[in-house]
Amino acid sequence: MRASLLLLLLFAGSAAAQHDDYFSRVDRDGDGRVSLHEFLERMSFGFRQMDVDGNDVLEPHEQHIPDAPTITLAQHHERFTAQFRRQDADGDGFLSPTELLAPPR
Repeated sequence: MRASLLLLLLFAGSAAAQHDDYFSRVDRDGDGRVSLHEFLERMSFGFRQMDVDGNDVLEPHEQHIPDAPTITLAQHHERFTAQFRRQDADGDGFLSPTELLAPPR
């Protein structure tokens, strides 16, 4: 019984540390909240990695999916701006750790 409780406490502490670490990587200026700019920077990391020619457009061949639609960085930002607004539960224009780590709506 004690061993399982200890494992549970260690896991909970580890999960909390991972959440804090993720939040601090997104919160680039360290002010304890995530701005739209910081959010878009983080959410665009994969886009930029896949955009081999650097033209801010993901073509199907860059996505490695034959029938994938072409998507621009502006379209990508529009989609994630809408997600940011949905996750900003208190409407203050920033994401708290709780808002950032909540499942997307």
